[in-house]
Amino acid sequence: MQLKTVFVISVIAAAVLAGCGDKKASVERAPIEVATMTATPTTAFRWVDTFGQTEGAEEVEVRAQVSGVLRKLNFREGERVKAGQTLFEIEKDPYEAQLRQARAQTQQAKTQLIKARRDAKRASELIKVNAVSRQEYDDAQSALAVAKSALALAQAQEQNAEIDLSHAMVPAPVDGIAGKSEVNIGSLISAGTTLLTSITQPDTLRVSFAIGDKSLAGATLTKDNLVRVFLPDSKKFLPAKLDFISQQVDANRGTLRLRAVLPPTDKFLPGQYVQVRLMMGEYQNVYLVPQGIVRQKSDGTYSVYVMEEGVARERGVLLGNWEGKDWIVTGGLKPGDKVITNQILRLREGIKVKEKNASEPQNAATGDTKQ
Repeated sequence: MQLKTVFVISVIAAAVLAGCGDKKASVERAPIEVATMTATPTTAFRWVDTFGQTEGAEEVEVRAQVSGVLRKLNFREGERVKAGQTLFEIEKDPYEAQLRQARAQTQQAKTQLIKARRDAKRASELIKVNAVSRQEYDDAQSALAVAKSALALAQAQEQNAEIDLSHAMVPAPVDGIAGKSEVNIGSLISAGTTLLTSITQPDTLRVSFAIGDKSLAGATLTKDNLVRVFLPDSKKFLPAKLDFISQQVDANRGTLRLRAVLPPTDKFLPGQYVQVRLMMGEYQNVYLVPQGIVRQKSDGTYSVYVMEEGVARERGVLLGNWEGKDWIVTGGLKPGDKVITNQILRLREGIKVKEKNASEPQNAATGDTKQ
C-alpha cells in the first residue's frame, strides 16, 4: 500500500515538473523583428535657433506740414491705406482766410500794375515832345518795375496760401498699413513736429534677432549665411537674407544683433514674434537619424537603440540641431552601427532582436509590429 502511494506521488510530481517545463518554454519570447539603418558619417549644416521680431523695411512717419487743431480722422488703425489717401484733417478755416487775403492782395497788385503800365506808357509818349521831365519819366518806369515785383510777390503768397490749405488735409505718403494714431481729435498739431502715425509697407519686411555669444564659437558669420524664418506654429519657413551683422556683442545681454530681409510675403505682420534659424557653419563626421527614434531619458540626456550581436543596446548620443525630419547626432555613434529605426516602444536593453526581411513592409519609427 505504501509503495503504491509513493508511486502515485512520484507520478504527480513528475507531471507537475513537466508542466512547469512546458510553461517556461512557452513564455520564452521570440526575437523582435526590427528595421535598421547603417550609421554613415556625413556633413550637415550647423544651425542656431532663436526668436526675432518683424519690422517694416520701409516705415514712413506721417507728420503735418501745417499747425492747427485736428478735426477728423479718415482711416482705421491697422488697415491698409493708399498713397494720397487723406488720413487726417486739420482745421481749415484759418488757411482759407489766408488764401482769401492772398487772393485780394494779388488782385490789388494787378490793379496797381495796370496803372503803372498806363503811367509809364504816357510818360514814354510825353518825353518825346519834352512834355515831361526826364525825372518824371524815370519815376514812371521805376513805378512799373515795382508794380511788377509786387504782383509776383502777391502771386507767390497766394500760392503758399493754397499749399498751406492743401496741407490741412494730411495724405498717406506711401501705400502700406497705417499704425496707431498718435493724436486724438481736438489735439493741437505742430507743423513738422507732431507725429501723427506711421505707415509700414508689409510686403517688404525685415526680422531683427540676436544670438548668444556662446553660439559664436567656431562660427564664421557673413551676409551669405542662410536664414530661415518659420511660419507661426508650423515647420514651414521662408528664406531670408542677412543685411546687418553687428560688430559688437551686447555686454549686458551677451548677444550679437543681426537682421535679415524677408522676401515679399503676406504671411507676417510688422511687430510679430517669429522663430529664426541661422546657419553658423558645418558639422563634420556626424550622423542623421530619424527624429522619432531618439529617446529623451529622465536625466535629460538622449539615446538610440543599436543592434549588436542579436540584442538591442541603448546607446547615449549627443545631438546637434534637427535637419528636416532628422536629428544630427554629433557623438555616441560610430561608422557601421546598426541603428534600430522601428519598434522603439517595445525595445529594452538586452532584448533579443533580429533584422526584418527587407522585402517586408516596415512600420513607423515608434510603432509596434504584430507577430
